[in-house]
Amino acid sequence: MPFSDTDLPQTFERRAFVRYPRRLEMLWQLLGVASRDQTSARVFDLSSTGVGLYLDHAFDPGTMLLIRLPTALQGWNSHLVRVQNCRPAEGGYQVGCAFVKPLSVAQMQGLLS
Repeated sequence: MPFSDTDLPQTFERRAFVRYPRRLEMLWQLLGVASRDQTSARVFDLSSTGVGLYLDHAFDPGTMLLIRLPTALQGWNSHLVRVQNCRPAEGGYQVGCAFVKPLSVAQMQGLLS
C-alpha cells in the first residue's frame, strides 16, 4: 500500500516536515569510534529529516552518530545523524538529530508500519 501524507493525521506544526510520534527501540554508536558494541535507545519522534531520541548519554550539537532503526519488512537500517540539541529528560537525555541524508518515502513507510 503506497504511503502518502494524507494517510496520517496532521496537527498544527511550524516545522517544515511533519513529525510522527513513534516508539521504536534502536541502536546507536559514535561515528568514527571503533567499537563492536552498540547501545540501545528509544525513538520518540520521527520525520523524513530528523529523529528525536531518548539516550543515556549527553551529546554536544554537531556530534555525528550512526543509528540503526528497525523496519517492518527490511530489517535493521543504518542512518547517519547529526545532533542538533540535547537536554536532560526522563532520567537520561532527549536528543534531537537531523538525518545527514533525508529518509525516502519508502524508508518512512517502513518505519511507520
